[in-house]
Amino acid sequence: MKLNNLQILRGISALLVCCFHFADYINFQNLRLGDILFSKGSIGVNIFFVISGFIMAFTTQKKDFSVNTLKEIILFFKRRIIRIIPLYFLLTFAWIILGRSLMSYMHGDGLNRLIHSILFLPQKNTFPVLYLGWSLNYEMFFYLIFGISLLFYARRYIFIVAFFIISYIAGVLNPPDSAYFQMVTSPLNLYFVVGILFALLLSKVTIHKKWAILISATGIISFLLLLFNSIPSGTFISLLIVSLFVFSFLLFDYTFHFKGNRFLVFLGDISYSLYLSHPFVEILFRRFKVDGYLNIPYFILKIIVVIALAAFLYHFVEKKITKYLKLKMKA
Repeated sequence: MKLNNLQILRGISALLVCCFHFADYINFQNLRLGDILFSKGSIGVNIFFVISGFIMAFTTQKKDFSVNTLKEIILFFKRRIIRIIPLYFLLTFAWIILGRSLMSYMHGDGLNRLIHSILFLPQKNTFPVLYLGWSLNYEMFFYLIFGISLLFYARRYIFIVAFFIISYIAGVLNPPDSAYFQMVTSPLNLYFVVGILFALLLSKVTIHKKWAILISATGIISFLLLLFNSIPSGTFISLLIVSLFVFSFLLFDYTFHFKGNRFLVFLGDISYSLYLSHPFVEILFRRFKVDGYLNIPYFILKIIVVIALAAFLYHFVEKKITKYLKLKMKA
């Protein structure tokens, strides 16, 4: 089954994060347009987490892991590594070289930060070298737990859902000091859980169009209200609204069977490259300054350049490296 609309949502999420980081360019003295439109743009990461949880369950649901268990688990980790690591490592080292700070990462705190970055281990009060890598720490931790859950065969989803819920409760009852255990007990992990539950639900239940229209309208409207700060946000309000928003796009695939706009699907294809590479465009555009409302077309130009760079990286770097490594690692 093709999930074109979920792919479109990937692209929307990546653009939201990008606009969040570029928002200052369209904040004016009398109108803070960037804050009005994109102050909550980082919520795109939360959307990514729900999608990741869904995709992991969706792609493994019908597999029997009781046969060749170890081989299947190794294959699972190989595919995740191939998908995440090459482009992230490449852009991390490009970021170091661009910042002319290679030597500072060869010793002391810099080396420690680099090691933590490439091992996807969080540090307290410190972002990874390529700062967007903080979300990949969560992704890789989720993949680790999901891979372990495959040892439980048919009960794997019970294990992983219980693990993250118990971890969250433990963090609430006894807030950890360690950066790693703060990540383990973070409410952000609940977004992965919701994605898994959606995959299980939609494999068993067909949502009637009448109800799908109501759910989708509610999900999209409530998300826009949250995005534009029209309703208060909190841990569970955000979780509920983001989850409903993702579910709306799933219904576009499962109930309405929308094919989706080809360009928007393409944005989803390049979303990982777009997400990781847009800080490089920010650095490029810092060299050129414009004032006043000319910043609006300048902002739009930046987004166009981001998409162009991401398309280049996707076609000539991400896809080629992934294809090569799949052949080499037999994944």
